[in-house]
Amino acid sequence: MIRAAQIQDVANLVAVLHASIRSCIQDHQRNEAKIQAWLENKSYENILMLLHYNNCWVYVLQHVVVGFIMMSDRGQILQHAIAPEVQQRGIGQALLFEAISDLKRKNVSHMSVFSTQTALSFYEKNGFEIQPQKISYGHFTPMLKHLNGEPLEHT
Repeated sequence: MIRAAQIQDVANLVAVLHASIRSCIQDHQRNEAKIQAWLENKSYENILMLLHYNNCWVYVLQHVVVGFIMMSDRGQILQHAIAPEVQQRGIGQALLFEAISDLKRKNVSHMSVFSTQTALSFYEKNGFEIQPQKISYGHFTPMLKHLNGEPLEHT
């Protein structure tokens, strides 16, 4: 089930995000210093602040938040994380489709993300294109998806 995130979900969002980051082995090769650098600003307080100013949906499986997507009103994906034990089950895609539907209702024409190497193929499979003219930061790749001309509902 997908629903809007609530303040009481923040601890679960942080836990899912931390576990997801640790599962991105392609990006950090289990280098603890790199992992800690990624986790540095993924605190309860920072996620709570982001939740107040952005749109966020959670995926609940058996009464537990197992994934979420957080997005700005302009269509930038700020966080998109799935618990490692339930990855590859369509949860990330379902959350992405929820975000796309919301943007289309708001007449936003595109969405963007700075993708990790681990998630790059996921976003490419879902219609995002690498934006080589954009400045990337760190190991993150800027990507863009145009929403015009796509059906509102996905199956």
